Amino acid sequence: MEKNRMKSWIRGKMTVWSFIILGVFCTLACVPEPILAQEKYPSKPINFVIGYPGGGTTDVCARPLVMAAGKILGQPVVVLNKPGGASAVAMVTLKNEKPDGYTIGILPSGAVISQHMRKVPYDSAKDFTPIMQYAVYLYGLVVKADSPWKTFKEFIDYAKANPGKIRYSTAGAGTPQHLVMERLAIKENIKWTHIPFPGGPQAITALLGGHLEASSQTTEWKKHVEAGSLKLLAVYGEKRMIDFPNSPTLLELGYDITAPSLISIVGPKGLSPQVVETLHSAFKKAMEDPDFARVSRQVDQPPLYRGPEELGKHLVKMNEEVGSLIKSLGLQE
Repeated sequence: MEKNRMKSWIRGKMTVWSFIILGVFCTLACVPEPILAQEKYPSKPINFVIGYPGGGTTDVCARPLVMAAGKILGQPVVVLNKPGGASAVAMVTLKNEKPDGYTIGILPSGAVISQHMRKVPYDSAKDFTPIMQYAVYLYGLVVKADSPWKTFKEFIDYAKANPGKIRYSTAGAGTPQHLVMERLAIKENIKWTHIPFPGGPQAITALLGGHLEASSQTTEWKKHVEAGSLKLLAVYGEKRMIDFPNSPTLLELGYDITAPSLISIVGPKGLSPQVVETLHSAFKKAMEDPDFARVSRQVDQPPLYRGPEELGKHLVKMNEEVGSLIKSLGLQE
């Protein structure tokens, strides 16, 4: 009798445990795949969206960085160029991607400015997950070497005296270099024509081809200035460029004007903290890569680091400052 009771008790316990084990398996089967996949992230290649064409300074500087980060992550980081609208096209693409860490990309200063100049379907301070800032842009105004203007003042004097005669190129409406030219036009009461291109290489090629009179652009012009085919009249940073010590800043020329500058990495809104930390750690370490250091020096995109939290705060502040400036200048389209 006692043995039968014991067997019955054991069978009861086994039945209970069977239900518990079955319940655990059922629960795991219902857990969304991204949650289970977090433990092995990344388990496949990561797409890296750049809003400018291949061959431009943003693209050229980013490639050794993403290659080094890919080695650290153990998965390739694949560059996808989606030019247009001062990176607005790329930002919309990135915003609409699944927040699983497999599509990230560059948020540049041009994309921040664009949202205050015209309607775009994103907010750079709210619609993305900050990962890291790694560099800044340098900018300048160039003309053909055989142009009649030897100095920035001569160029400005001609533009003032000849309304509509100056056509200048940029890598898109709403870029920092476009904003600088608009500010100069308001300051000096100049009427000139802005011709936007999908990227810097095209903007410089148009100038070299004689299709316009000047280009306000990041350092895609550098090799042409060094070769003597273009002339650098002024730069837009707080200091002169190391490689062009004879080209003055706008500040030195009496203008309280500098170009907003930002090259950062973000993902879609909703990236998990674990994914952000994995990406941030890899890209921060990748900044030490010698190839990245060499290329960033060549294309004049000085490294500047901000972590996720600091970058998030910086984006909020930058939007406030740029939005206020554009509104005060009446530059909304």
